[in-house]
Amino acid sequence: MNDVNEYKARKEGKVTPKMLIEILAKEIEEGNIDSLAYVARRKDGYIMSGWSNMSHTETIGLFEIGKNQVIDNMYEDE
Repeated sequence: MNDVNEYKARKEGKVTPKMLIEILAKEIEEGNIDSLAYVARRKDGYIMSGWSNMSHTETIGLFEIGKNQVIDNMYEDE
């Protein structure tokens, strides 16, 4: 059933967690990723985060840049 939902989401142009992981895995395999930070929300509402080996300030910087990119996309969608 999960594959059906994934197919439907892709057909509707939605970005799913699985799609993001596939894109990221490809970038990692091609050697394009130097460092990584993520935030995820589980189905039970629990928020989790993680990051690869980098300084705390670099990690915070990646999260801040990501936040700014989301804000920029909000204004582009209007």
